[in-house]
Amino acid sequence: MEEQAFEPRPLLAKKPVRLIFVGGFVGSGKTTAMAALTRRLLQDGLNVGLVTNDHAAEMVDTALVRQFGLPVAEVSGGCFGCDLNDLLDATERVLMQEPDVLIVEPVASCTDTVASVIMPLKQFYGGVFRISPFSVLIDPMRLYEMLLEENPSEFARCFAPIFHHQLNEADVLVLNKVDTLSTEEAQRLVNALRQRHPDKPILTISARRGDGVDEWMQQVMQDAPVNSRVMEKADYKVYEIGGVKLGWLNASAQLVAEPFFNAREYADLLLRRLHDAARARNTEVLHIKLAIYCQGKAMGANLLGAYPEPVFGGEDLGDVSHAMLVLNARLGIDPPTLGGIVAQAIYDTAKALHVEAEILKLHTVKPTIPCPRFRMCNPV
Repeated sequence: MEEQAFEPRPLLAKKPVRLIFVGGFVGSGKTTAMAALTRRLLQDGLNVGLVTNDHAAEMVDTALVRQFGLPVAEVSGGCFGCDLNDLLDATERVLMQEPDVLIVEPVASCTDTVASVIMPLKQFYGGVFRISPFSVLIDPMRLYEMLLEENPSEFARCFAPIFHHQLNEADVLVLNKVDTLSTEEAQRLVNALRQRHPDKPILTISARRGDGVDEWMQQVMQDAPVNSRVMEKADYKVYEIGGVKLGWLNASAQLVAEPFFNAREYADLLLRRLHDAARARNTEVLHIKLAIYCQGKAMGANLLGAYPEPVFGGEDLGDVSHAMLVLNARLGIDPPTLGGIVAQAIYDTAKALHVEAEILKLHTVKPTIPCPRFRMCNPV
């Protein structure tokens, strides 16, 4: 990994902007959490902008966020840290809308965000941004697999080092989806986190229900601690294990029916077909999420291998005659094969429900090992 000098460029803002980074491993519920946090900030009269990040374009997160009518930009093609200028380009576009708060979502499979992104922004753009504590969201099932090591899947064993790197560099650990746990289960997981990370605030939230979001907002509306966790040396070899087993797909399609079709029924059947296709190939669904949107409203749905049923959020669109589908899938299938499986599932689901489907874009990639061009190992 060849690091280079970073040459800062002017970044203009008419007022200081609160900068909130929200990280977390695949399936941790970042999209739902960011939406819940955004709604809460809007209730306080704050203008909010967002920047999202992924290995490919056509992100479900971006599609769902746009329903709020907020400025949003996405960075595709790799982690923020791989080229900080891409993040600055996206940030400039959002800053033109004069937000009070900018929420930034790093790609779910990346680590080293503090050294390669947050510290450089704090050093060179401290006059523009008021940087908040770095939150990392956590899915309970991943804790069972990767922290407690209870019946870990093959994916869990492969990705555990990346998962733990993310927890290590967080300022605040946020256990999400507590609505799926009993009080005893939630306390057990909090205790396990506290034992591993005794010096960090640990919050519990249900982004879907809104539980704990006020407390989380109070945390992230403060300034980051001066002793933010920076990895002196980033072990990027961990990606050689996990990445080789992962296919990454982003796609969009147009759905039309006469007179109409039920959006939730389409989403549910599509997710189940993809889940069955993965099982037929003896691989795990790491995460599949989608958004169906129509006339400014959006419904979201996602499926994790650790959970048996799809989870829905956003608007209940009901019956529609015309809609757009955005789908992101992360499975243990090589990208070309994954592309064929998803395309077939989109068309087969449409045929079963008497819907005309046209795939507009379909990108498949195999995540590469991150290669930050610039890192700051000393806290600012």
